Amino acid sequence: MKTIEKIVVAGIVGTTFMTLYSYLKAKKERQEYVEPVMLNKLIDNSGNLPEIDDNDSNASGYVLHYATGIGFMAAYYLLWEKALVKPTLFKVLVIGALSGAAGIAVWKFMFAQHDNAPRNYRQGYYRQLFTAHVIFTLFAIPTYKLLGSGKE
Repeated sequence: MKTIEKIVVAGIVGTTFMTLYSYLKAKKERQEYVEPVMLNKLIDNSGNLPEIDDNDSNASGYVLHYATGIGFMAAYYLLWEKALVKPTLFKVLVIGALSGAAGIAVWKFMFAQHDNAPRNYRQGYYRQLFTAHVIFTLFAIPTYKLLGSGKE
């Protein structure tokens, strides 16, 4: 399998498990923590972008979220290729923690820059984001590894 294909598949797998965790955490805490839904709300609440009829199911947020997951995998490949080839639990957790910190920073920036950002319990959301990024990494990196080593 070509490297780009492995990156895409691993990004999709990691994003799927991350999103499932976000749904579970949102339901448990009765807060809006689901990243694609939050992205749809950011789009919908923007005066410059098209209105979204259903924030829960519109494809825009999901496409952006999965594209971001693939982007994270591409960054892992570029920055930490050795961690992808020989992943250890420690490496995966470190990369997940760094990804979580990066994800929180990006979301804080998006909320701060938006004129009408969606409301939720921010501290809970950021805690959930951190864990969700660790989960992403726990699934994405082993998936990449399982798809075969070597560049093609």
